[in-house]
Amino acid sequence: MDGQTRWLLSTLFAIPAVDGATRLFVCMDVDITAQKSLQTALRQLNSELEQRVLERTQHLQHANAELAQALQHLQQAQDQLVQTEKLAALGSLVAGVAHEINTPVGNARMAISTLQEHLRAFESRWREGLRRSDLQTLLQHVERGTDIALRNLGRAAELVSSFKQVAVDQTSSQRRQFHLHEVVQEILLTLTPQLKHTPYTVSAAVPSDIALDSYPGPLGQVLTNLVQNALIHGLAGRDHGSIRIEASQDATHWRLRVSDDGAGMTEEVRRRAFDPFFTTRLGQGGSGLGLHIVHNVVTGMLGGRIELDTAPGRGTAFTIVCPKVAPRNSATPAPPAP
Repeated sequence: MDGQTRWLLSTLFAIPAVDGATRLFVCMDVDITAQKSLQTALRQLNSELEQRVLERTQHLQHANAELAQALQHLQQAQDQLVQTEKLAALGSLVAGVAHEINTPVGNARMAISTLQEHLRAFESRWREGLRRSDLQTLLQHVERGTDIALRNLGRAAELVSSFKQVAVDQTSSQRRQFHLHEVVQEILLTLTPQLKHTPYTVSAAVPSDIALDSYPGPLGQVLTNLVQNALIHGLAGRDHGSIRIEASQDATHWRLRVSDDGAGMTEEVRRRAFDPFFTTRLGQGGSGLGLHIVHNVVTGMLGGRIELDTAPGRGTAFTIVCPKVAPRNSATPAPPAP
């Protein structure tokens, strides 16, 4: 009628006539154009939705691929920064040990030089004629000079030996059997140059019978970072302070507690202490990776866990709990600290 297409639903059925001979039929038409229009619109909408879902899925897949690639690049950059941090710490260790070695080597050299002067004086007296007292004096000078030289050279050898072991451990991360107190003493010895110019003291109470089958290099890195964290963040700016290192063991695990009586941390800082690149000394040389490395090494390679107890004005304490036999692959859970 109006030039538009119409959809009709026609129904035809027979009805009985009154006389029984005539055949009658009824035809009923219903306009279903509106329903058909709705069905067409619904099919079109479904098709559009399917297309949108396909396009959105492809877009999300592309975005996920880009995010995965960006995350991979970020992890590689973070690994490089962590390695740089380790090498920087080792470089600082080299400089400190080299400076520390100068003192005993210089003392030994002075003792030997003094001894040479006494020998020259003895030679001149020998030409003129010796007395018994001249020989006794020379023997006293020789004994004193050699004693000073040997003690100082022994100190230098001890520094070199400790540095050599720490350097090999920290750069190779080799697994071996060792005693915990040996690693603690070696690390404290190599930190002596850094500690001697501060008003702070470091004490250690580590039993000599805690035997481990683990990774001394990463463990030494953990201890170094914790002590340096206390020096830089906990005790910085104070005219006195102390760092305490304590250890204990049970049948299967060892515990190491590193504490200081410094400024402590706020709750916000405590929650983010192990986050990568988080530092309270932004722009002052802090990389924000020291405690992050500690957390990764303890929970990863050493197979343990680390707890942080701190509050403003109450100091800071880190408690490490690890198995005596480090896991070969993945970390194993450690029991609760007592």
